[in-house]
Amino acid sequence: MTLLERLLGKLTALPISKLNQALLWLLLAVIAYISAQLSWKLMPTQEQVILWQPQPVSTASAQSQHDISALEQLNLFGQLNAKAEKPKVVETAKVIDAPKTNLSIQLTGVVASTELQNGLAVIESRGNQDTYSIGDKIDGTSASLKEVYADRIIITNGGRYETLMLDGLSYTPASNASLPVATKRQTPIKQDKSNDAQLASELKATRDDVLANPGKITDYIAISPVRKNDELMGYRLNPGKDPQLFTSAGFQGNDLAKTINGFDLTDMTQSIELMAQLPELTNVSVMVERQGQLIEISFSLPQ
Repeated sequence: MTLLERLLGKLTALPISKLNQALLWLLLAVIAYISAQLSWKLMPTQEQVILWQPQPVSTASAQSQHDISALEQLNLFGQLNAKAEKPKVVETAKVIDAPKTNLSIQLTGVVASTELQNGLAVIESRGNQDTYSIGDKIDGTSASLKEVYADRIIITNGGRYETLMLDGLSYTPASNASLPVATKRQTPIKQDKSNDAQLASELKATRDDVLANPGKITDYIAISPVRKNDELMGYRLNPGKDPQLFTSAGFQGNDLAKTINGFDLTDMTQSIELMAQLPELTNVSVMVERQGQLIEISFSLPQ
C-alpha cells in the first residue's frame, strides 16, 4: 500500500460532511497532478539544447552633417599598409631650434630610455593626465610627442620642434645643445590669410562642393605622393582645372605639403585622423616646402 493510499484511508475515516469530503477529494487530485508534473520535470530528457543566437539587426547610424565616406575612398593621402614598416634609423644632431612651447600643457613625469622610440611621457592637458608614447598626438592640441629625455620632452607642433620641461624645472636654450634629434628644422615663413573674408567664403563654397561631389576635388587641386628611398617625404600640390583658388590661398605649383594643422602627412595614421576631421575644420594651417624653404600657409574655413 502506497503512502497516498494510506493517507486516503485515514482521511475517509474522519467524521466529515459530504461537502467537505468532496472538497478534500478535489484538493487531493490537485496535489497528485502537481506531484506528477514535478516528477516529469525532474527526470532527465534527451532533448537537444538549441543555442540561442542573436538575430542580426539592421540599424541606421546617425549621419553627421557631411558624409565624407566617398571622399575618404579617394585615398588622397594613400592607404595604410598592413605590412610593418622597417624602423627608421634616427641620426643624432644638435637641437638648434627647439624653443619652449607655449602650449597649455604640463609634463608631470617621464620614462626615458636609451632607445628613443621606447620613451614615455606623462602629460597633463585640459586637467587630465595621460601617458603618451613616441608619435602620439597630445590631447587637446595638434602637437605630437617626438622624443623623451630625463628632464624634458621634444614635441612637434605645426612642423616645428618645441621643448616642454619637466614640471618645476626651468628651460634654458643651452640645455638642448647635446640632445639627439632626427633632423634640424628651419624657421618657416608665415603666410597668414586668416582675415581674408573673400578667400574664406570661396574656400567654404569649394569645401561644400567637394563634400557633395568628392570627384570634383581634382578641379581645384592635384595631389601626388613624393617618395625618396622608399620613404614618404610629403605630397606634391599642383593646381587643378580651376587654378584661381589654388593661387589665391597662397600655394604655388610643386609645393610639397608636409603637415596640416600639425598632423604629419608622412604618417598614415595621422593622415587618416586628419581626413576624419575635415568637415569640422574652421582654421587650416598647411606647412609646405618650396625650393628648400618651409612656408606655413594659414587661412580660415567658416562653417
